[in-house]
Amino acid sequence: MLPATVNPALPASDAANFTINPDPAVAPRGRLFVMLPGTGAAPRNYRTVVRTGAARGYHGIGLTYVNGTAVAELCSVGSTDLDCAGNARREIITGENVSTLVAVNPDGAVAGRLTALLDYLNRTFPADGWGQFLSGGAVNWSLVTVAGHSQGAGHAGYMAKLYSLDRSVMFSGPADVPAAGQTAARWLSLPNLTPLSRQYGFTHSDDEVVPYALARSNWSAIGLTGTPFLVDGAASPFGGGNLFYTAAPPTLAGASRHSSPVADVVTPTNAQGTPLYAPVWIYMAFP
Repeated sequence: MLPATVNPALPASDAANFTINPDPAVAPRGRLFVMLPGTGAAPRNYRTVVRTGAARGYHGIGLTYVNGTAVAELCSVGSTDLDCAGNARREIITGENVSTLVAVNPDGAVAGRLTALLDYLNRTFPADGWGQFLSGGAVNWSLVTVAGHSQGAGHAGYMAKLYSLDRSVMFSGPADVPAAGQTAARWLSLPNLTPLSRQYGFTHSDDEVVPYALARSNWSAIGLTGTPFLVDGAASPFGGGNLFYTAAPPTLAGASRHSSPVADVVTPTNAQGTPLYAPVWIYMAFP
């Protein structure tokens, strides 16, 4: 398979990114929520969770990045790199030239795109508070919660190794499988710069893409141990832990359970149209 490639970074004003200011009816929290889509998905597929944060006073961004091929697929074609998944993720996040399977420069990487977008928003809308999330021309990660779905979940988990985030939230992932002779993908056991107390996971018990057992195993390798809490019919704080799962069917019959914890079109809602998982999202990402 040829390496995945990327053109120079999209303009920071690119309409594919989804941005939202805090609800003016609530006090701004001085925190930024960044949502990373799953493989092949776009920020517009996850607007509801970003809007949930805005209603709580958070600035929100759904961020485009190089996600055309799943990391697990990249590393399944005979790679001899014992840290294949970790190196691919690191290059996608930072733009460092550490993987032969992706070709992402710093401007096109997650961190570079977020920096450019925040700089654009700060220059264009200086009164909206986006500049507080930059320090010395770089992202002030301590004010940022990074969440991701599927492939994005793995990036959120890896970013908790690279940066001291406000929080890291993993929906339906990470999906990485170990290389031969390993018990888990190597990057999962790297030291956490974001404390485990501020890392969270949420998945579906019948996830057809990332099996429940794999998600649990990968969370455990990160250091998030314990039995995930079933959120269906429960109220916040959902046992007070960091790991959660649902067994509820998605809104559309036969739709993806892999996407139902967070993707707009399939996440279940109540009779009033409110997402059933909004209290879980709030507990994990928008306290």
